Amino acid sequence: MQEQIFLKTALFGYKICANVIRLDEGIQVNIAGGSRTHIGSVSFMRYNENIKTIQLPGHKDAQISTHWAKVLWNHFKEPVCVQCGVHFDNLNRSQIEDVIVSCSRMLDTLVKRLI
Repeated sequence: MQEQIFLKTALFGYKICANVIRLDEGIQVNIAGGSRTHIGSVSFMRYNENIKTIQLPGHKDAQISTHWAKVLWNHFKEPVCVQCGVHFDNLNRSQIEDVIVSCSRMLDTLVKRLI
């Protein structure tokens, strides 16, 4: 039985959304938002393996996708695939941290809903 969860937040006038599907065996996540949605990274974790992440050149999305995959794996011990593409133009370090914190809050909400 599949369960679908949709989470969203707003930052700097744009939405960041997470579409999550709880599969019979695994959790599939797509995080996208900002001023230009895209595919920037994919992180995958499964039984008895270390995390595997592919990040496209010039992107920084792996920080989010890797974090989500590790947290979800640690809580649920089932295969996890997280795709992330969040873009904002010309952010400073503080604003980048705001994006990371906002995404982490969505992740906290997700974990509570999946338990």
